[in-house]
Amino acid sequence: MTGKFVLPALLLLCTILISCEKENSLTTTPDASTESHSPGASYRTGDLLSTTNIDNPASYKSMYIDGANSIIGNTAKENALINYAVDKGINGFAFYGLKNVISSSSNYAKVGSFLSRCAQNGITNFVYVIVYYPGSVNGLDTTYIRKYNNSRSSSSEKFKGVNLEWEFWNGATSWATYLTTLKSYYNWTRTVSPNLTNEVYFGWFNNPSNIPQTMANELVTYCDRIVLHDYRTSPQVSYMESRLEYLGQAALNQGKTKKIIVLFSAESEFMGPYYTTHSFSTAYSEIVDQYTDADFNNKSGIRIYGWQIYNYSKAKQFRP
Repeated sequence: MTGKFVLPALLLLCTILISCEKENSLTTTPDASTESHSPGASYRTGDLLSTTNIDNPASYKSMYIDGANSIIGNTAKENALINYAVDKGINGFAFYGLKNVISSSSNYAKVGSFLSRCAQNGITNFVYVIVYYPGSVNGLDTTYIRKYNNSRSSSSEKFKGVNLEWEFWNGATSWATYLTTLKSYYNWTRTVSPNLTNEVYFGWFNNPSNIPQTMANELVTYCDRIVLHDYRTSPQVSYMESRLEYLGQAALNQGKTKKIIVLFSAESEFMGPYYTTHSFSTAYSEIVDQYTDADFNNKSGIRIYGWQIYNYSKAKQFRP
């Protein structure tokens, strides 16, 4: 009686287990856009206690988009970017240069249309990069983001998060000033509705160099995701280990696992040449293997959540 169902069941199981992806990385896994951003939510993105230390495959697969102001509104450039992202398995964009675009409500429709088309193609994580300047906190950028998001009725047309780029470790400012600014962004993302994810681009624990654990504690407290650079000529977990140890300890102290996005650079002095023979997903696979084998302290406080590439114009040169 049940024999005639065995073969179809086996075929169905095989179909579920096998997937074909462009560049072996295009997946529809849960990401930041599906997590709660509603006011009064009981948790924040990145603050969940989890037994997952590395997502395999990556949940988050993003790219910095330089020159976004010249792309949005230009159909040919928009199509080229969307097609590139789909082909390479990218599900998120971190946009540079949008302040002058969303500063005018006359541009809202074209921005919304572009983000909607991205979402229809599986690109759903939209982050607005704020390269810090005086007045950017509770100033022009935050005002423009709030007004733009409030104008859109569909969540697929809204920015999901902000990224603070201000390299205190390179002397751009003091740690004290950076921390004050970080707290301001953190608080602001929780006052808007829907809430925004707050993330930072992070380099090193220095300037000053004698308080790395204090810095880690504050970073883990006041951001949801940390975009941590692995600026080498090939993927290298050992290059990130000391920073991961501090961040992992801070997360454990707070009863969290902290989401870490591994940042690769497609610049010629870093992984640009590597990408001529390796896909973006292959680079992350190397991270998975190395991370699995690595033995360092506080690993359980870290969740490697995915990858991000710097940047679009560089990446397409080396991996068209």
